[in-house]
Amino acid sequence: MRRFASLVVLVLAIACGVGASFVTYRLLKERKVVGPITFAAQKPARAVIVAAVPITYGTVLRPEHLKSAAWPADAPKGSFHEMDLLVGRAAISELVIDEPILDSKLAPVDAMGGLSAVIPRGKRAVSVRVNEIIGVAGFVLPRTRVDVLVSINPQGDKSRAASRVILQNVMVLAAGEKTERDEEGKPQKVNVITLLVDPKESEKLTLASHEGEIQLALRNSLDLDSVTTPGAVLGSMVQGAPVKVTRAAKAPREEPAVQTVEVIRGSQRTVESFK
Repeated sequence: MRRFASLVVLVLAIACGVGASFVTYRLLKERKVVGPITFAAQKPARAVIVAAVPITYGTVLRPEHLKSAAWPADAPKGSFHEMDLLVGRAAISELVIDEPILDSKLAPVDAMGGLSAVIPRGKRAVSVRVNEIIGVAGFVLPRTRVDVLVSINPQGDKSRAASRVILQNVMVLAAGEKTERDEEGKPQKVNVITLLVDPKESEKLTLASHEGEIQLALRNSLDLDSVTTPGAVLGSMVQGAPVKVTRAAKAPREEPAVQTVEVIRGSQRTVESFK
């Protein structure tokens, strides 16, 4: 009798377990509210416009650059759901395949493509002539950052020749005609570098390039701190330095000859010496 009762209890326990598992499965599938646990309803996907191909800096978007992709309802802020709203806009940032197109990465609606489209409001693009030395052996590439130094020799007076950093942390917009650098960062020899500056900085840069000699100093792209420097003046650099003066050896002084005169006074005779 006891064995029969134990068997009945075991069967009932198994049946209850199976029933509970089935009910839990149905509740999870239907995303219903069960006691204190709330299962969120699945959000419907929406169409978001993404990049169909890699898009480079300054590209004017065309239909072949874009495609529609399914995205959850909480799509990124500033994304687009209609392709027509993007055609003709210019990209001011690089975009990779399947990246959502955001308004913050596009130039204003009326802006044209090319270099002018990537110049932020309040900034200016100024080009300066460079050579292999000024361009840091060709490593000043688009999207790198540089400091600008100027050396001036006023009125040809070498003692007043001076050098100073006049601009810091300036972004390079273009090297030659290229606005995108090589992915491997290979050096690129060009004759012109285009820098992104504000109007006041453009005046300094223009004056420096006409009245002196400029030099670019390449920065680490993560080093954004400005540094205060006193500048360097040639006269001050050598002032106070010990100077060794060599004087000619003195010739031995020749002693004048001694002259003797015999003087006779009466019966006395004396000899007087004169130099």
